Parts: sequence; C-alpha cells; structure tokens
Amino acid sequence: MPQRFSVRVPATGANLGCAFDCAALALGLYLDIHATPRQDSEVSVRYSGVNPERIPTDESNLIARTMRATLEGWNRKRGFDLEIENQIPVGVGLGSSAAAIVGALAACHWLADATLMDEDLVSLATRLEGHPDNVAAAWHGGFTVSVAAEGRVLSYSCAVPESIHLVLITPDYALATEKAREVLPAQYSREDAVHNLQRAVALAAQLFSGTPDLHRAFFDARWPPPHRPPPLSLVHCPPSELPAGTRGWSTTPCTKDVMRAPG
Repeated sequence: MPQRFSVRVPATGANLGCAFDCAALALGLYLDIHATPRQDSEVSVRYSGVNPERIPTDESNLIARTMRATLEGWNRKRGFDLEIENQIPVGVGLGSSAAAIVGALAACHWLADATLMDEDLVSLATRLEGHPDNVAAAWHGGFTVSVAAEGRVLSYSCAVPESIHLVLITPDYALATEKAREVLPAQYSREDAVHNLQRAVALAAQLFSGTPDLHRAFFDARWPPPHRPPPLSLVHCPPSELPAGTRGWSTTPCTKDVMRAPG
C-alpha cells in the first residue's frame, strides 16, 4: 500500500513596512498537503478550504504542476494523489502561492526520497516565485530576512515574541502579484532608498534582539508607494486610523498587516 505523507506550510506577510522583498513573517494560517504516491503516472487533486473557486483541481493546480515539473527535472517522474486543505486566503497578499510552492517542493523530496537542504529548497522556491521573502518565511517560520546572491538565497530567521500580535485586513477578491507590481516605479531616489534602508535594518535588529522595542517610524515606507491607483488600492487604512496600541503596519497590494504590542 502506498505511504501517505503530509506537509504543513504557513501563510506569510511580507514587506513589513520598509523591508520590501527582504523580510516576512510566518502567520498562524496553514496549507496542509497530503500526498500519496501512485504506481502509474497519473495525478489527482482534491481541495477543501477557503476560496475554492480560485483553485483548479486538475494538473494546472499550482501544487500539482510544481511537483510534476520538479520530479521530471530530477528524472523521478511519477504519479501521485493530492489532498489539499487550505486556510490561507488566495490572492490577497498572504503568501498563498509561496506556501503552495514551498509545500510542493517539500513533498517532492519525500516522493523522490531525496535529501532536503534548506538553502536548496529556498533558492529553488525563489526562482519559481520570483522573490525570496515569502518563501523563506514559509520554510523557516518566524521573522525571516533573505538575500539573493549569485543564484542562491541566504535566509535567516528568529522567533517572534508572543507579546506581538497581528491583525490582518483583507479584501474579498484577488489580485495577482504580477499585476500589483506593475505600479512600482523603475527607479528610486537615493533619499528614499536611504530612508527605507535605515528603517528596515532597525526593524530587523530589534526583532533579532529577542526583546524588540518597535517604533512606528520603522514602518514609514516610501517604497513601495503607499498610495496606489485603482484597482490596486484595495485596502486603505491611514496610520492615523489604526487601532490603539499599534506599533507598525505593512501593506501588500491587497493586505494590511497591523502589528501590535502592549504598552
């Protein structure tokens, strides 16, 4: 009897104020992938969870096609049955595609009986996803920073103190990342680059310290642009209207992450 195995991957919130394409947080929403090897080369997909209307259940499914292409690239082509249980809203900036890719690659290592190396998986996932922040946090968990260098991705993570809580504000419809990135300018000024770098470095240093003293200034980003033209301005919540106790906020094209800490 073929052996069924499971992979669990978290949602992620990226950008985190000024850390655009550099850092992300793992969140308490999960994608569970259950895979069973088949004796033939067929693939089946069953899905349950949020936004079922956005998830195909044939070989065009992102998890299925990532697994199929990866196994073929390793000369380990084989069929499998997938059961997908998903809590992560799809297409709203919570790393649903990153979770799918990371989970698919982890499942491939089980199916191919291959050694799983952190850097290899995150590097391959980054090539498929297009940017490292979400996939690195989806694999490592916690608060994760990542660096793309010479075709590889170096990533480092730390635990997030339990005193920090997140509130997520999402729309009820999806927007593809590729579409959202169309509003990004081709160039940035030196002043804006320095402004963001100062705050991204300070935020990372505070979180890696283990006893973070978060300041609202860390989240005052100048890029990506804080105000996007329709239809990309799906969630708008000015800092002045954030809940009491808010220390920071992070806006993806579709999601507002509100970071709160006591005091």
